[in-house]
Amino acid sequence: MNAGTGKRARTALACLVLLGTPAAQAQAPSFDTVRDSWRSSEARLLDRYGQPLAEVRVDFDERRLDWVGARTLSPPLVRALLVAEDKRFLEHSGVDWTALAGATWDNLWRTLEGRRPRGASTLTMQLAGLIDPALRLQGTRRSVGQKWDQAAAAREIERRWNKAQILEAYFNLAPFRGELRGISAATRGLFGKDPDAVDAREALLLAALLRGPNAPAERVAQRACAVALKLKPAPACAELRTLANQVLTQRYRLEPRWTEAQPLARRLLREPGEQRATTLDARLQRRTLDALGRERADVAVVVLDNASGEALVWAGGPDDTDAAVRRLPAGSTLHAFAYGLALDQRWISAASVFDDSPNFVTRALPPGLQGSGQPLSTRAALTQAAEIPALRVRALIGDDALTATLRAHGIDASATNGSRASLPEMANAFRTLANDGIWTPWALEAAQWRGVDRSGKRLWASPVAWLVGDLLSTRTTPDAHDWHAVMHGRSSDRATHWSVGWTRRYTIALRAARPVAATWLSVAAAIDPIPAEAAPPPPGLEGVRLRFEPEIEAEREEYFLPGTQQAFADATVRDLFGRPRIVQPTTGVKLVSASLPAGRQAMLLEARPGWPGLQWVINDERLPAIEGRALWSPRPGRHRLALEDAHGLQLQSIEFEVRLDAAPETFNGGPAPRTPPGPTPASR
Repeated sequence: MNAGTGKRARTALACLVLLGTPAAQAQAPSFDTVRDSWRSSEARLLDRYGQPLAEVRVDFDERRLDWVGARTLSPPLVRALLVAEDKRFLEHSGVDWTALAGATWDNLWRTLEGRRPRGASTLTMQLAGLIDPALRLQGTRRSVGQKWDQAAAAREIERRWNKAQILEAYFNLAPFRGELRGISAATRGLFGKDPDAVDAREALLLAALLRGPNAPAERVAQRACAVALKLKPAPACAELRTLANQVLTQRYRLEPRWTEAQPLARRLLREPGEQRATTLDARLQRRTLDALGRERADVAVVVLDNASGEALVWAGGPDDTDAAVRRLPAGSTLHAFAYGLALDQRWISAASVFDDSPNFVTRALPPGLQGSGQPLSTRAALTQAAEIPALRVRALIGDDALTATLRAHGIDASATNGSRASLPEMANAFRTLANDGIWTPWALEAAQWRGVDRSGKRLWASPVAWLVGDLLSTRTTPDAHDWHAVMHGRSSDRATHWSVGWTRRYTIALRAARPVAATWLSVAAAIDPIPAEAAPPPPGLEGVRLRFEPEIEAEREEYFLPGTQQAFADATVRDLFGRPRIVQPTTGVKLVSASLPAGRQAMLLEARPGWPGLQWVINDERLPAIEGRALWSPRPGRHRLALEDAHGLQLQSIEFEVRLDAAPETFNGGPAPRTPPGPTPASR
């Protein structure tokens, strides 16, 4: 029997063997179905423009990456695969009958001799097994019936798919090493590169792995060397052995490609292949991380857009947890809202002076709190987060009013247990001050806006919101090159430090276990580098050149609500004998608005130092003093005001006159400031 006759005989025998088994109904899925059903084991977080921010693994059964198109496969990779697995791939229609017949004839003798049979599956037949679990290899070899079903499925695939699609699907579905499935996971896990960058040596190693993905490195190298002999030029076998030992004898490393928002991604992403869109801006996110530098693991940052409330940056903190959403004690960071209430209610103004000492404080002092012992203006007390002046302010406004205000801003506030906030909650509360006193919700994902009222609610009169921002701003700093307003504070146990403030475009909130004032400035400069000037004051505020006597701070221009303006501030906190004395009002004529009813106006009565038990007596009316202060509804005429101690002993008295002022009081066309129970703020 000559060679041609033997070849034909073996082919006929293989066909007879296969035809002797009932054929399964071949139902090959379409290429699009197979490709679209592929799911990466990774999930991806996207920014507002669809740019990747972070990638995390969520499926731990197999390691799969993105589906790779045929055009992105390197030529050496395709050539090595065809030489190793299917040299007549471009010629056959799913089954290589010649190779199959030869393998069937040869396997008869191998079986008799007790040797392992050899296979003759084409790439398309192998692909059929990768697509249909019923056609996959069970044990050490397929049955004749399973082989026939595999061949029938391969022919159906070839009928519906083109060769490029078959190659593409095979490369993406094939297992390569351990849990690495698909060419993208294999090349990045073993070589740290994408499939389009694979060279000839790496391609041969990958082709050799297809026969035995978990074989020892030496056996894989031996197989690669055998395939290399069929290539011209052939890589040296020694190089292949060295490469196999380098990459196959150690655990693979497959690092995420994007790591700009890992903590957030770990919290949000759950489904394999998920691509979740956010409102973040990858450009600002990277600028922020660059500004944090080596501190990125210790400092958490959230940045909100002032106009929309959308989160633009969500960065920093440890990779294993999203520190930004933890509610931690806000402490002195919330002084801004207490001072805002006191300004709104006319208890204080920019000309007020506070005694930063524990003398005569009406509230319980924390242990060890001493203060500076110096007089502080409202601006200095607020920006320094001075604790004792803040206690004096809280005594004026009351805890219930402060708690209600904080809750309206979205802060978890309690009069007994303190206030706690997450970074986005704190940022959004301060954004209200930056946004003309109007609170609107914040969002991290576009889906959060569905069904949400975004019109907002006014929590502050426009002049009051501007005043708080101005007191926190750099406007009065001589060497300030750019306007911003920021509050630096800490929790009472000093375990949490906050810096929260805003530029003209963004509200920035930082939190860490150490002071972050300098870091806040770095982040602000990185994301909003264009210098900006302060926004002009809204109607309803009056600018006055303010001088302190004694000169505890430099003379400067300050702004006042109507009726609270002063050009001179008495900064003496006590007289030579230490007895309280009347600071406001002074003798002379006082004007009150003729456009408001008498019951809707208030005049501040202030004495220093604010001994406990002080009382005011104006004509025959008695008013208890809080921190030396009281509010009185003025009426036209001459009045006598006396200050008494807790025992009724008169300490000082003055006389003054109240007259009507015809000029109307306006507040930017909006609602008048919110007022406390009883007499309400007005001119004095």
